[in-house]
Amino acid sequence: MSQISFKLRQLAQRMWFLPAAFSVVAVVTLAIAFGMGRLIPDQTNLPFTIKSAAVENILAVLASSLLTVAVFALSTIVSALASASSSSTPRAVPLIVGDRSAQTSISVFIGAFLFSIVGIIGLSAGIYSEAGRLLLFAVTLAIVVIVVAALIRWIGQMSAIGRVGQTIDRTGEAARNAFKAVPGEGYMGCRPLEEAPLGDRVFSRSIGYVQHVDLGRLQDLAEENDLVISITARPGAYAAPDRPLMRVEGTFDDDLAERLAHAFVVGTARTFDTDPRFGLIVLSEIAQKALSAAINDPGTAIAVLATLVRVLGDRPAEDGELKYDRVLMPPLDPDDLMADAFRPIARDGAGNIEVLLRMLSGLRTLVHCRPELREAALAMMIDTEERGLAALTAESDRVLLKRAANRDDL
Repeated sequence: MSQISFKLRQLAQRMWFLPAAFSVVAVVTLAIAFGMGRLIPDQTNLPFTIKSAAVENILAVLASSLLTVAVFALSTIVSALASASSSSTPRAVPLIVGDRSAQTSISVFIGAFLFSIVGIIGLSAGIYSEAGRLLLFAVTLAIVVIVVAALIRWIGQMSAIGRVGQTIDRTGEAARNAFKAVPGEGYMGCRPLEEAPLGDRVFSRSIGYVQHVDLGRLQDLAEENDLVISITARPGAYAAPDRPLMRVEGTFDDDLAERLAHAFVVGTARTFDTDPRFGLIVLSEIAQKALSAAINDPGTAIAVLATLVRVLGDRPAEDGELKYDRVLMPPLDPDDLMADAFRPIARDGAGNIEVLLRMLSGLRTLVHCRPELREAALAMMIDTEERGLAALTAESDRVLLKRAANRDDL
């Protein structure tokens, strides 16, 4: 993904984007109706004619009702965001904001409202001919059907949006998509960086998190200037003027260093697109919130554990395609993946035998089905057992924990 594509994708996920796009489409539709009406003479034989008052009455009903519906839908979204932030984690809020199904419904309501208002203004001003009113009437009927379908869909969405279960599903889907974008060891089409990187360091120009790396731009700059680039800051890494983004072998000046640094998009927060570790962290945060004394919901933590095991177990393999032969990328560390996903839950759930048993069962599954995660999963099993034995007081729970953590058959 190029840097422009990444920024356009981020823009399209904003809450206001789809409503604005639907509103533009509504206004353009009315302009087309006006233009086509002017192209067709009033003397043309039409199947039937529509009085201006008839169309205006329908549009008035839409305008008066859809404003209320749109405000109600937006208030529901705001409540869902507040609920997701308090019951799960604030880091999951962008996933709810970027929910296409919810955005589409709200966009239909706002777009249809604007269509009605502009249509009423046009009819009151008398700018539509008979042919224009006929076309406007046909489009209005289509708008009514679309609005009814959106209302029915919205009723179904209100029962799930912002709920913890849906937030877990959305976060798990985001993590799976990130692993698809960064398959296997996470080389992203680059050469593996297996040893300590060489060359001069290029630092970030701003403070934040690496959200995206335009590998195509780095490859082009490396080919043009005979460079070899070793990336030291993967997407998700913390960036600052004293932390190198990459090491570059070859001759380059300050201007070229600036161009190389601009291939990295640095923002104030991490994103899910090419940062699979962030998805694991957010899932773990949901479980931590559920295990807090204020909420005390171990069932949610167990559901998160199931999602984490499924995400890591279904992780796609490296495709092996080398796209950027002059760019080296460090691999995703299995120990980091295990720590991001399971260590916080092992810490906060150390006193809950049900959570510990489910975690050990999931780690055992990863040991069997993911060879590249085997050693890291075994180490996490040991860590989980140690934390549990230190926190559990009942001897029966300790016996169950030792039995589940037995690694003789692994």
